[in-house]
Amino acid sequence: MKIHLHFRLAVFVISLSCIYVAPLFAQVCSQEYSHLNLENHDKEYPPTQRVAHVRSDRNLILDWALPTEFTEIYPFLGQDYQLAEHEGIDFIHSNQLVPQVSVRSVADGTVVYIRHDCPQSSLFEPNSSRRDCGGDWGNHIVIRHPNGLFTRYAHLYPDSIQVKVGQRITRGQELAKMGNSGRSDTRHLHFELGVAIKINPCAPAQSFHYVYNPATYLQWHNTQ
Repeated sequence: MKIHLHFRLAVFVISLSCIYVAPLFAQVCSQEYSHLNLENHDKEYPPTQRVAHVRSDRNLILDWALPTEFTEIYPFLGQDYQLAEHEGIDFIHSNQLVPQVSVRSVADGTVVYIRHDCPQSSLFEPNSSRRDCGGDWGNHIVIRHPNGLFTRYAHLYPDSIQVKVGQRITRGQELAKMGNSGRSDTRHLHFELGVAIKINPCAPAQSFHYVYNPATYLQWHNTQ
């Protein structure tokens, strides 16, 4: 009789743990996503992101900061509702006298994805070390903002990421250093603005559902 009662109690405790404990750990990784999480890194696919239309009569005004210093830019390229040719803005910093360049959050938000452990062979020459790492983005961070928008900060310098998944971020907070990881030819920050249904922190690199031209959407006139 006692054995039977002990067995029923054990089953009850296990059932409670499944109901109340498991949800607490849903979508949480023991560490940010790295190459070590993949048995086959070919599961990381390059981005396929469509361009969303920005209405000219919208009354949303976002006072968002620029994410970094730069010496030149390569602009967003793409037509509405078509696959983007270049999904974001590249902030290039080619001054070799500046050893490190900070990458900062453009607005308040929460970190929802981090990809790290992507190497880089050089800072100012085309990267030859696993260019497809992180789905071509290399080391990168994705932040969800209160208005439903997401931002991506890509090609970050190895081991420079200073934030964690789930951490709340403030406008202008330093996230990492500008690098040349992934499919990159020189030191720069590839910055994307988009919308996503869901970002899974425990999965390979993920595309946004749609991307916006940051220069148009955020009215960054000095980046057009």
